[in-house]
Amino acid sequence: MQRTNQCHCERPKGAWQSFKKDCFVASLLAMTLLPSMVFASVAGEVNRANDLYKQGKFDDSVYLYQKALEKDDRSGVIKYDLGTALYKKGEYSKALGYLEQASEGKNDKIRPSAEYNLGNVLYRSGIQKENTNVDDAIKSLQEALGHYGQTLAVDPKDRDAIYNQDFVKKEIERLKQKKQQQQQQNQQQNQKQNNNDQQNKQGKQNQQNQQNQQGQQEQQNNTKDQKEQRSNSEAQAQKQQNAQAQVQQDQKELDRQQAEDMLENYKENEEPKKLLNYMPKKINDRPVLKDW
Repeated sequence: MQRTNQCHCERPKGAWQSFKKDCFVASLLAMTLLPSMVFASVAGEVNRANDLYKQGKFDDSVYLYQKALEKDDRSGVIKYDLGTALYKKGEYSKALGYLEQASEGKNDKIRPSAEYNLGNVLYRSGIQKENTNVDDAIKSLQEALGHYGQTLAVDPKDRDAIYNQDFVKKEIERLKQKKQQQQQQNQQQNQKQNNNDQQNKQGKQNQQNQQNQQGQQEQQNNTKDQKEQRSNSEAQAQKQQNAQAQVQQDQKELDRQQAEDMLENYKENEEPKKLLNYMPKKINDRPVLKDW
């Protein structure tokens, strides 16, 4: 088999002939394990499911495996086959449950293959998380290593398990490096964002300071303008007062002059003339007669 840079696919299906033989012997001994007709029905469904699986018709094979498991829910082989078919469909979470039950069962013949396929399931599901949650991806791959190790504990010379184990170790190192790069990128982005935030904050502060300075300047200009306006108003008021005072002064002088002119005019025209004082002459003031 040619190696590729991916995990090997699932193991071949469980050995149904061995399973049938084991169950058949047990049924003969206990006489109560499965009625012969039920056993034949289960065996037939599993065989048909196996054929459909080989044809790549995984939906149909899963359906038949489930029907068979309903009739024999203790069968580790059916659980293994069902988990493997679900794995082929990409339903890893469901496959994981059935394969775990198969690996924990009493059938030692399928346990190594169940552990191997558990490793494959965890590897596939972990790689799917690589771009969304690298920590979960690493965790899944580390669990996959553990299951490959369980396979090698039974068969240390299992070449597929050895290959997949080495491959997954390299994948874990790659994901750890990717995580480190993501952390560095996040730190750089955070630093860049912090710098941008600091620059924006400084820019806003500068803008605020500039606005404050402009406001102060405008306030000073307004104050200066108000002072000038008040000074101009006061000067205008003073000028008006002075003009009014001058008018009043001129009016007073005009009134006084008019009064003097009127008085003079009165004296000339309105005031009676001086009375002639008629004084009778005294007798002795009679003229002296000439005595010549």
